[in-house]
Amino acid sequence: MTSAPLFLALRYLRPTRSFISVITVISMLGVMLGVGVLVFVMSVFSGWQREYRQMLIGFEPHAMAEPLGALEGEPGGPKPVDWRELQKSLAQRPEVVSAVPVADRTREGRLGILVVENDANLQGVSVIGMTDDQDNALLQKLKKHIKTDALGDTKTINEKGEAVYRQGKFDLRDDTIVLSDKFAKEIGAKVGDTLVVHAAESVNQFIQKYREIPENEDKKKRAAALDDVTILSKDLKLIATLREDTAGKRGYVPLHVAQEFFNLDSDISGIELELNDPDNADRVMTKMYQSGALPENWGYRTWEQEHGMMLESVENQRTMMWFLLLFIMLVAAICVMNTTITVTVKKRREIGILTALGTRAWQIIAIFVSQAGIVALVGVVAGLAGGFFVLSIRNWIRDQISAITGRDIFPQDIYFLSSIPAHTSISDLLIICTSAVALCLMAALVPSWFAARVDPAVALRDGG
Repeated sequence: MTSAPLFLALRYLRPTRSFISVITVISMLGVMLGVGVLVFVMSVFSGWQREYRQMLIGFEPHAMAEPLGALEGEPGGPKPVDWRELQKSLAQRPEVVSAVPVADRTREGRLGILVVENDANLQGVSVIGMTDDQDNALLQKLKKHIKTDALGDTKTINEKGEAVYRQGKFDLRDDTIVLSDKFAKEIGAKVGDTLVVHAAESVNQFIQKYREIPENEDKKKRAAALDDVTILSKDLKLIATLREDTAGKRGYVPLHVAQEFFNLDSDISGIELELNDPDNADRVMTKMYQSGALPENWGYRTWEQEHGMMLESVENQRTMMWFLLLFIMLVAAICVMNTTITVTVKKRREIGILTALGTRAWQIIAIFVSQAGIVALVGVVAGLAGGFFVLSIRNWIRDQISAITGRDIFPQDIYFLSSIPAHTSISDLLIICTSAVALCLMAALVPSWFAARVDPAVALRDGG
């Protein structure tokens, strides 16, 4: 009698031209839709989270060791530490790939900003100054993002009519600068152009001084008042451009240029560390700090801390999507419950006969729960197939929607990715499939239990 419930469940599921067959198909479609949507959405969210982390690791400094408080040597600052000796000791640690001195902040600790001018177009950009050494792992990974031309062209035509491909070079030895391709396009700059770069601090001082001069002041007095303010400027050659969608918006200059613009003299903002295990940068740096590898008046920040809000936001969105999309599965489970209720009502006479013949209540329940389980399994398999199929054409669907609506549903400016990523984990699939089947079984359990409690005489009388 152990296989009897399954046999009867399959018998009740045979296609017939009846209302029961229609609602059974609808229940399967509900489960399929719920599973398919969960597979697609969770795969895209996981893929975006994964790709975003890898993208950050691909261009962000893994960690930055930096002096706490005022710069060393300043009145009231910490005891001076020779950053050159510290750099050598950090570079020799097994968890460190490279240790490079950088300048990305002013002496007062403000973010290092330069104002870039080209053909009367002025715009500010955050920059990092660093040395151009062969063992600079940060520079080596940034070179992978070099774009062929600042305006996005792959080639130009010379005077002879020949196609000449222009390739930028990440060279930070002389008075050079590297910008993102979109920033260069905004100011109308191309690789090889000489740009006028101003220190943002001196520009701010000039603007503040200008605002302090009364509007009715004589022009000569106004000019004399502004003569005391000097804007620190320098001509830098645009030597290369980086893809902004994969390398961010930041610019790069030689260390000596950043030190001059940020008023650092021979000091640095910190020591940039490339790690063997960037995914665990916080743990690695905490261990390094606790072991005394960093002086007590030095701290650190990691790429995870710099982008912690964004990474946490992505994780929160993923959790919320899990919560919201599970309601689709609940709706599918309710459809299965309705199917089970309908079947138990239609088969009331047969239930009475089985009960009169001595069939136990748990066996009656097993019949209809097995039926719901089969519906759930078929829906899960169809949902997995449909979800993976939609994933395979996700970028084509995006292009079609963009062409019809005229709007980009996955803009690079926001997500920094040229295509919709996807990553399906086994754990997510197990959770989706298990929850779908479990909800359907629980939904069928209640009407099945009530059906098993029916009195045989009443069932035969009503069924007759």
